[in-house]
Amino acid sequence: MLVLLAIGGAVILPTGAAAEARAATRQPAAAASKSAGGDPLFGSMSLGASHEPIAVSADSLVFDNRTRVLTYTGAVVVTQGDMKLESRTLTVSLDDQADSRLKEVVAAGEVRLSKGTRWATAGRAVFDQVARTVVLSEKPVLHDGPNRVSGEQVIVYLDEERSEVKGGTGRVQAVLVPPQNGTPGPGDHLP
Repeated sequence: MLVLLAIGGAVILPTGAAAEARAATRQPAAAASKSAGGDPLFGSMSLGASHEPIAVSADSLVFDNRTRVLTYTGAVVVTQGDMKLESRTLTVSLDDQADSRLKEVVAAGEVRLSKGTRWATAGRAVFDQVARTVVLSEKPVLHDGPNRVSGEQVIVYLDEERSEVKGGTGRVQAVLVPPQNGTPGPGDHLP
């Protein structure tokens, strides 16, 4: 799988990072045996569920070989197929005990994840590749066409095809538009 890192308009792979980036996109064995299934918006963020290339662009990239952490900063954009993730920063942690496989990805600052007519916004998104969860916090809102669900925290269990929206100190809010003419609408996918 090819990973492109575009910094300041040029495609650059820092020393040693090319192999690390390729290793980071490998899917864990347990997850590889299951279908990508689940919520299509978040299932695509397992960074290995698709065989399409992952492209990352940012203003800068720092790779710390000692801690096995890649940190992208400044208008970060990640694309894979029709999935797009945008944030101010993106921190990728690699598991040095498991052949440099992806352990965790943290997107912070004006996070927006989109795929087709579905999108989610939050202040922070944590993609835990080991636990196979995505946790959105800091005012998360999920959209599916005209439908919307929000709360204090959204937890997506990638392998269980379920999501949980927590109200925290507030309440969970949902706006669901009924399907027209009895046909399923885009809102049938929201938690």
